[in-house]
This record gives sequence, C-alpha cells and structure tokens, in this order.
Amino acid sequence: MIRKILFLIALLASTKIIASPQETVHFVAEDLPPYHFINGQGEVDGGLVELAQAVAGKANVTAKIEIMPMARVLHELETKPNVVLLSWLKTPTREVYFRFLGTMCHTSASLIGLKQSQTPINDLDAAKRYRTGTIRGYYSEAFLKQAGFSEGYELVLVSNYQSLWNLLFKGIDFVLTNTLTLEKELNALKLDPKAIEHKLLLEHFPSELALAVNAEFPNELANRLQHALAELSQSGQQQAILERWKIH
Repeated sequence: MIRKILFLIALLASTKIIASPQETVHFVAEDLPPYHFINGQGEVDGGLVELAQAVAGKANVTAKIEIMPMARVLHELETKPNVVLLSWLKTPTREVYFRFLGTMCHTSASLIGLKQSQTPINDLDAAKRYRTGTIRGYYSEAFLKQAGFSEGYELVLVSNYQSLWNLLFKGIDFVLTNTLTLEKELNALKLDPKAIEHKLLLEHFPSELALAVNAEFPNELANRLQHALAELSQSGQQQAILERWKIH
C-alpha cells in the first residue's frame, strides 16, 4: 500500500506542469506622442509602446515600459544590464558602443527656417552662406561639422531646444532638427508652428529609430527580441501598428 502511494506521488510530480515566470524586460523612452507617452488615464501609450508589447509577447518576455526624461533614459540605458531604449536614432558612433536590435520606425531631418525668410537653398553647401543652429552634443553637430560648417561662423550651437527655436525666431537662418518633436516643442514655447517650413530635406542624415541595448545586455535575450521584431516586420504586423497610429 505504501509503495502504491509513493508511486502515485512520484507520478503526479513527474506530470505536473510548473509554469516558470517570464523574464521581464525594462523598456524606457521619453515622452513623445504619438510614439510613446502617458495618456489621459495615466497609462503608458503610443504606437511604439504597442509595438514593443508585441515584440515582448513574441519573444515570450514581460514588458515593463516606463516614460521618463531623456537624460534619465540614457542613464538607464548606459548603467543597467536589462534595459532597452524603445527608440533611438541609429548613428555610426552609437553603433560602436551599443547594440541596435532592429528598426521601430523612421524619421527625417531638415534644415528648417521661417516662411517669411527669403533664403532659398538647394543643397547643404548653399546653406553655408547663412547661419544654422543645432544642439551641442547631438549627432546633428557632428553631421554639420563634417559637412564643413564651423562654429562661430556658419554654425551656432546651443544647449537645448528652447534656445534653438528662440534663436530661429529672433535671427538665425536655419535650425537642423528631426521631425519627431517639432510641433510639440514649438507649442510648449508658444511659438507658431505655421510660421516655419522645411527648407532642405537632409536625405543622408540617419533616419532609423531603433531598439537599443548596452554591451551588458544578455546576448540570448537580445537575439530573441531582435528576431521577434524581424518577424513582426515580415508579417506586416509592425506596419499595421504604425499606420494605426499614423506613424510613417
């Protein structure tokens, strides 16, 4: 009888399915509607948030997604081993120090000026006759310097977007920026978005906004996330999400 009971216990132990908890991946991003933001109900929302959740589901991990200031986003990415930056501009310099797991969406960069300004330009060389501003330390600074712009002459560098837009409205000819935050930044400064226009689209400026991790991120987990995003792209699900949020 005792042997029979022990046999049944052993049988139950061998057939019981024990669910192991899923790994949790910490996705971080700045507040940037409609890509990633906190909605009116206080919840994390946005097109790339939805895409990240789909990636996590396909990779069989739990997604913890947080919205925070960009300085903290970068600190988290640089110092913690299980953090994924939800969308980061992929540049040659960043590729040396970070791993990019795939493109979430694309953006574009332009020289932007005031509509009332009579400064027609056909290429970047023509812009050297004028003054162009951008933010110190951003990739746009290196891009313009590589193109022959010199600080103090054709190039004006400032520390933040508030100073950049105020300079444009008060005297410099162009600013170099991407299209992601343009309207939000101008509205925050009570400047009229309708007063500006794209003077020159910079086709060779990096345009990929990608998932990024640091060198300490687990390689096997990075591979799973990378493959999951690739599968969503190939199936058309990624494009469907972006179109639903009007992200192009």
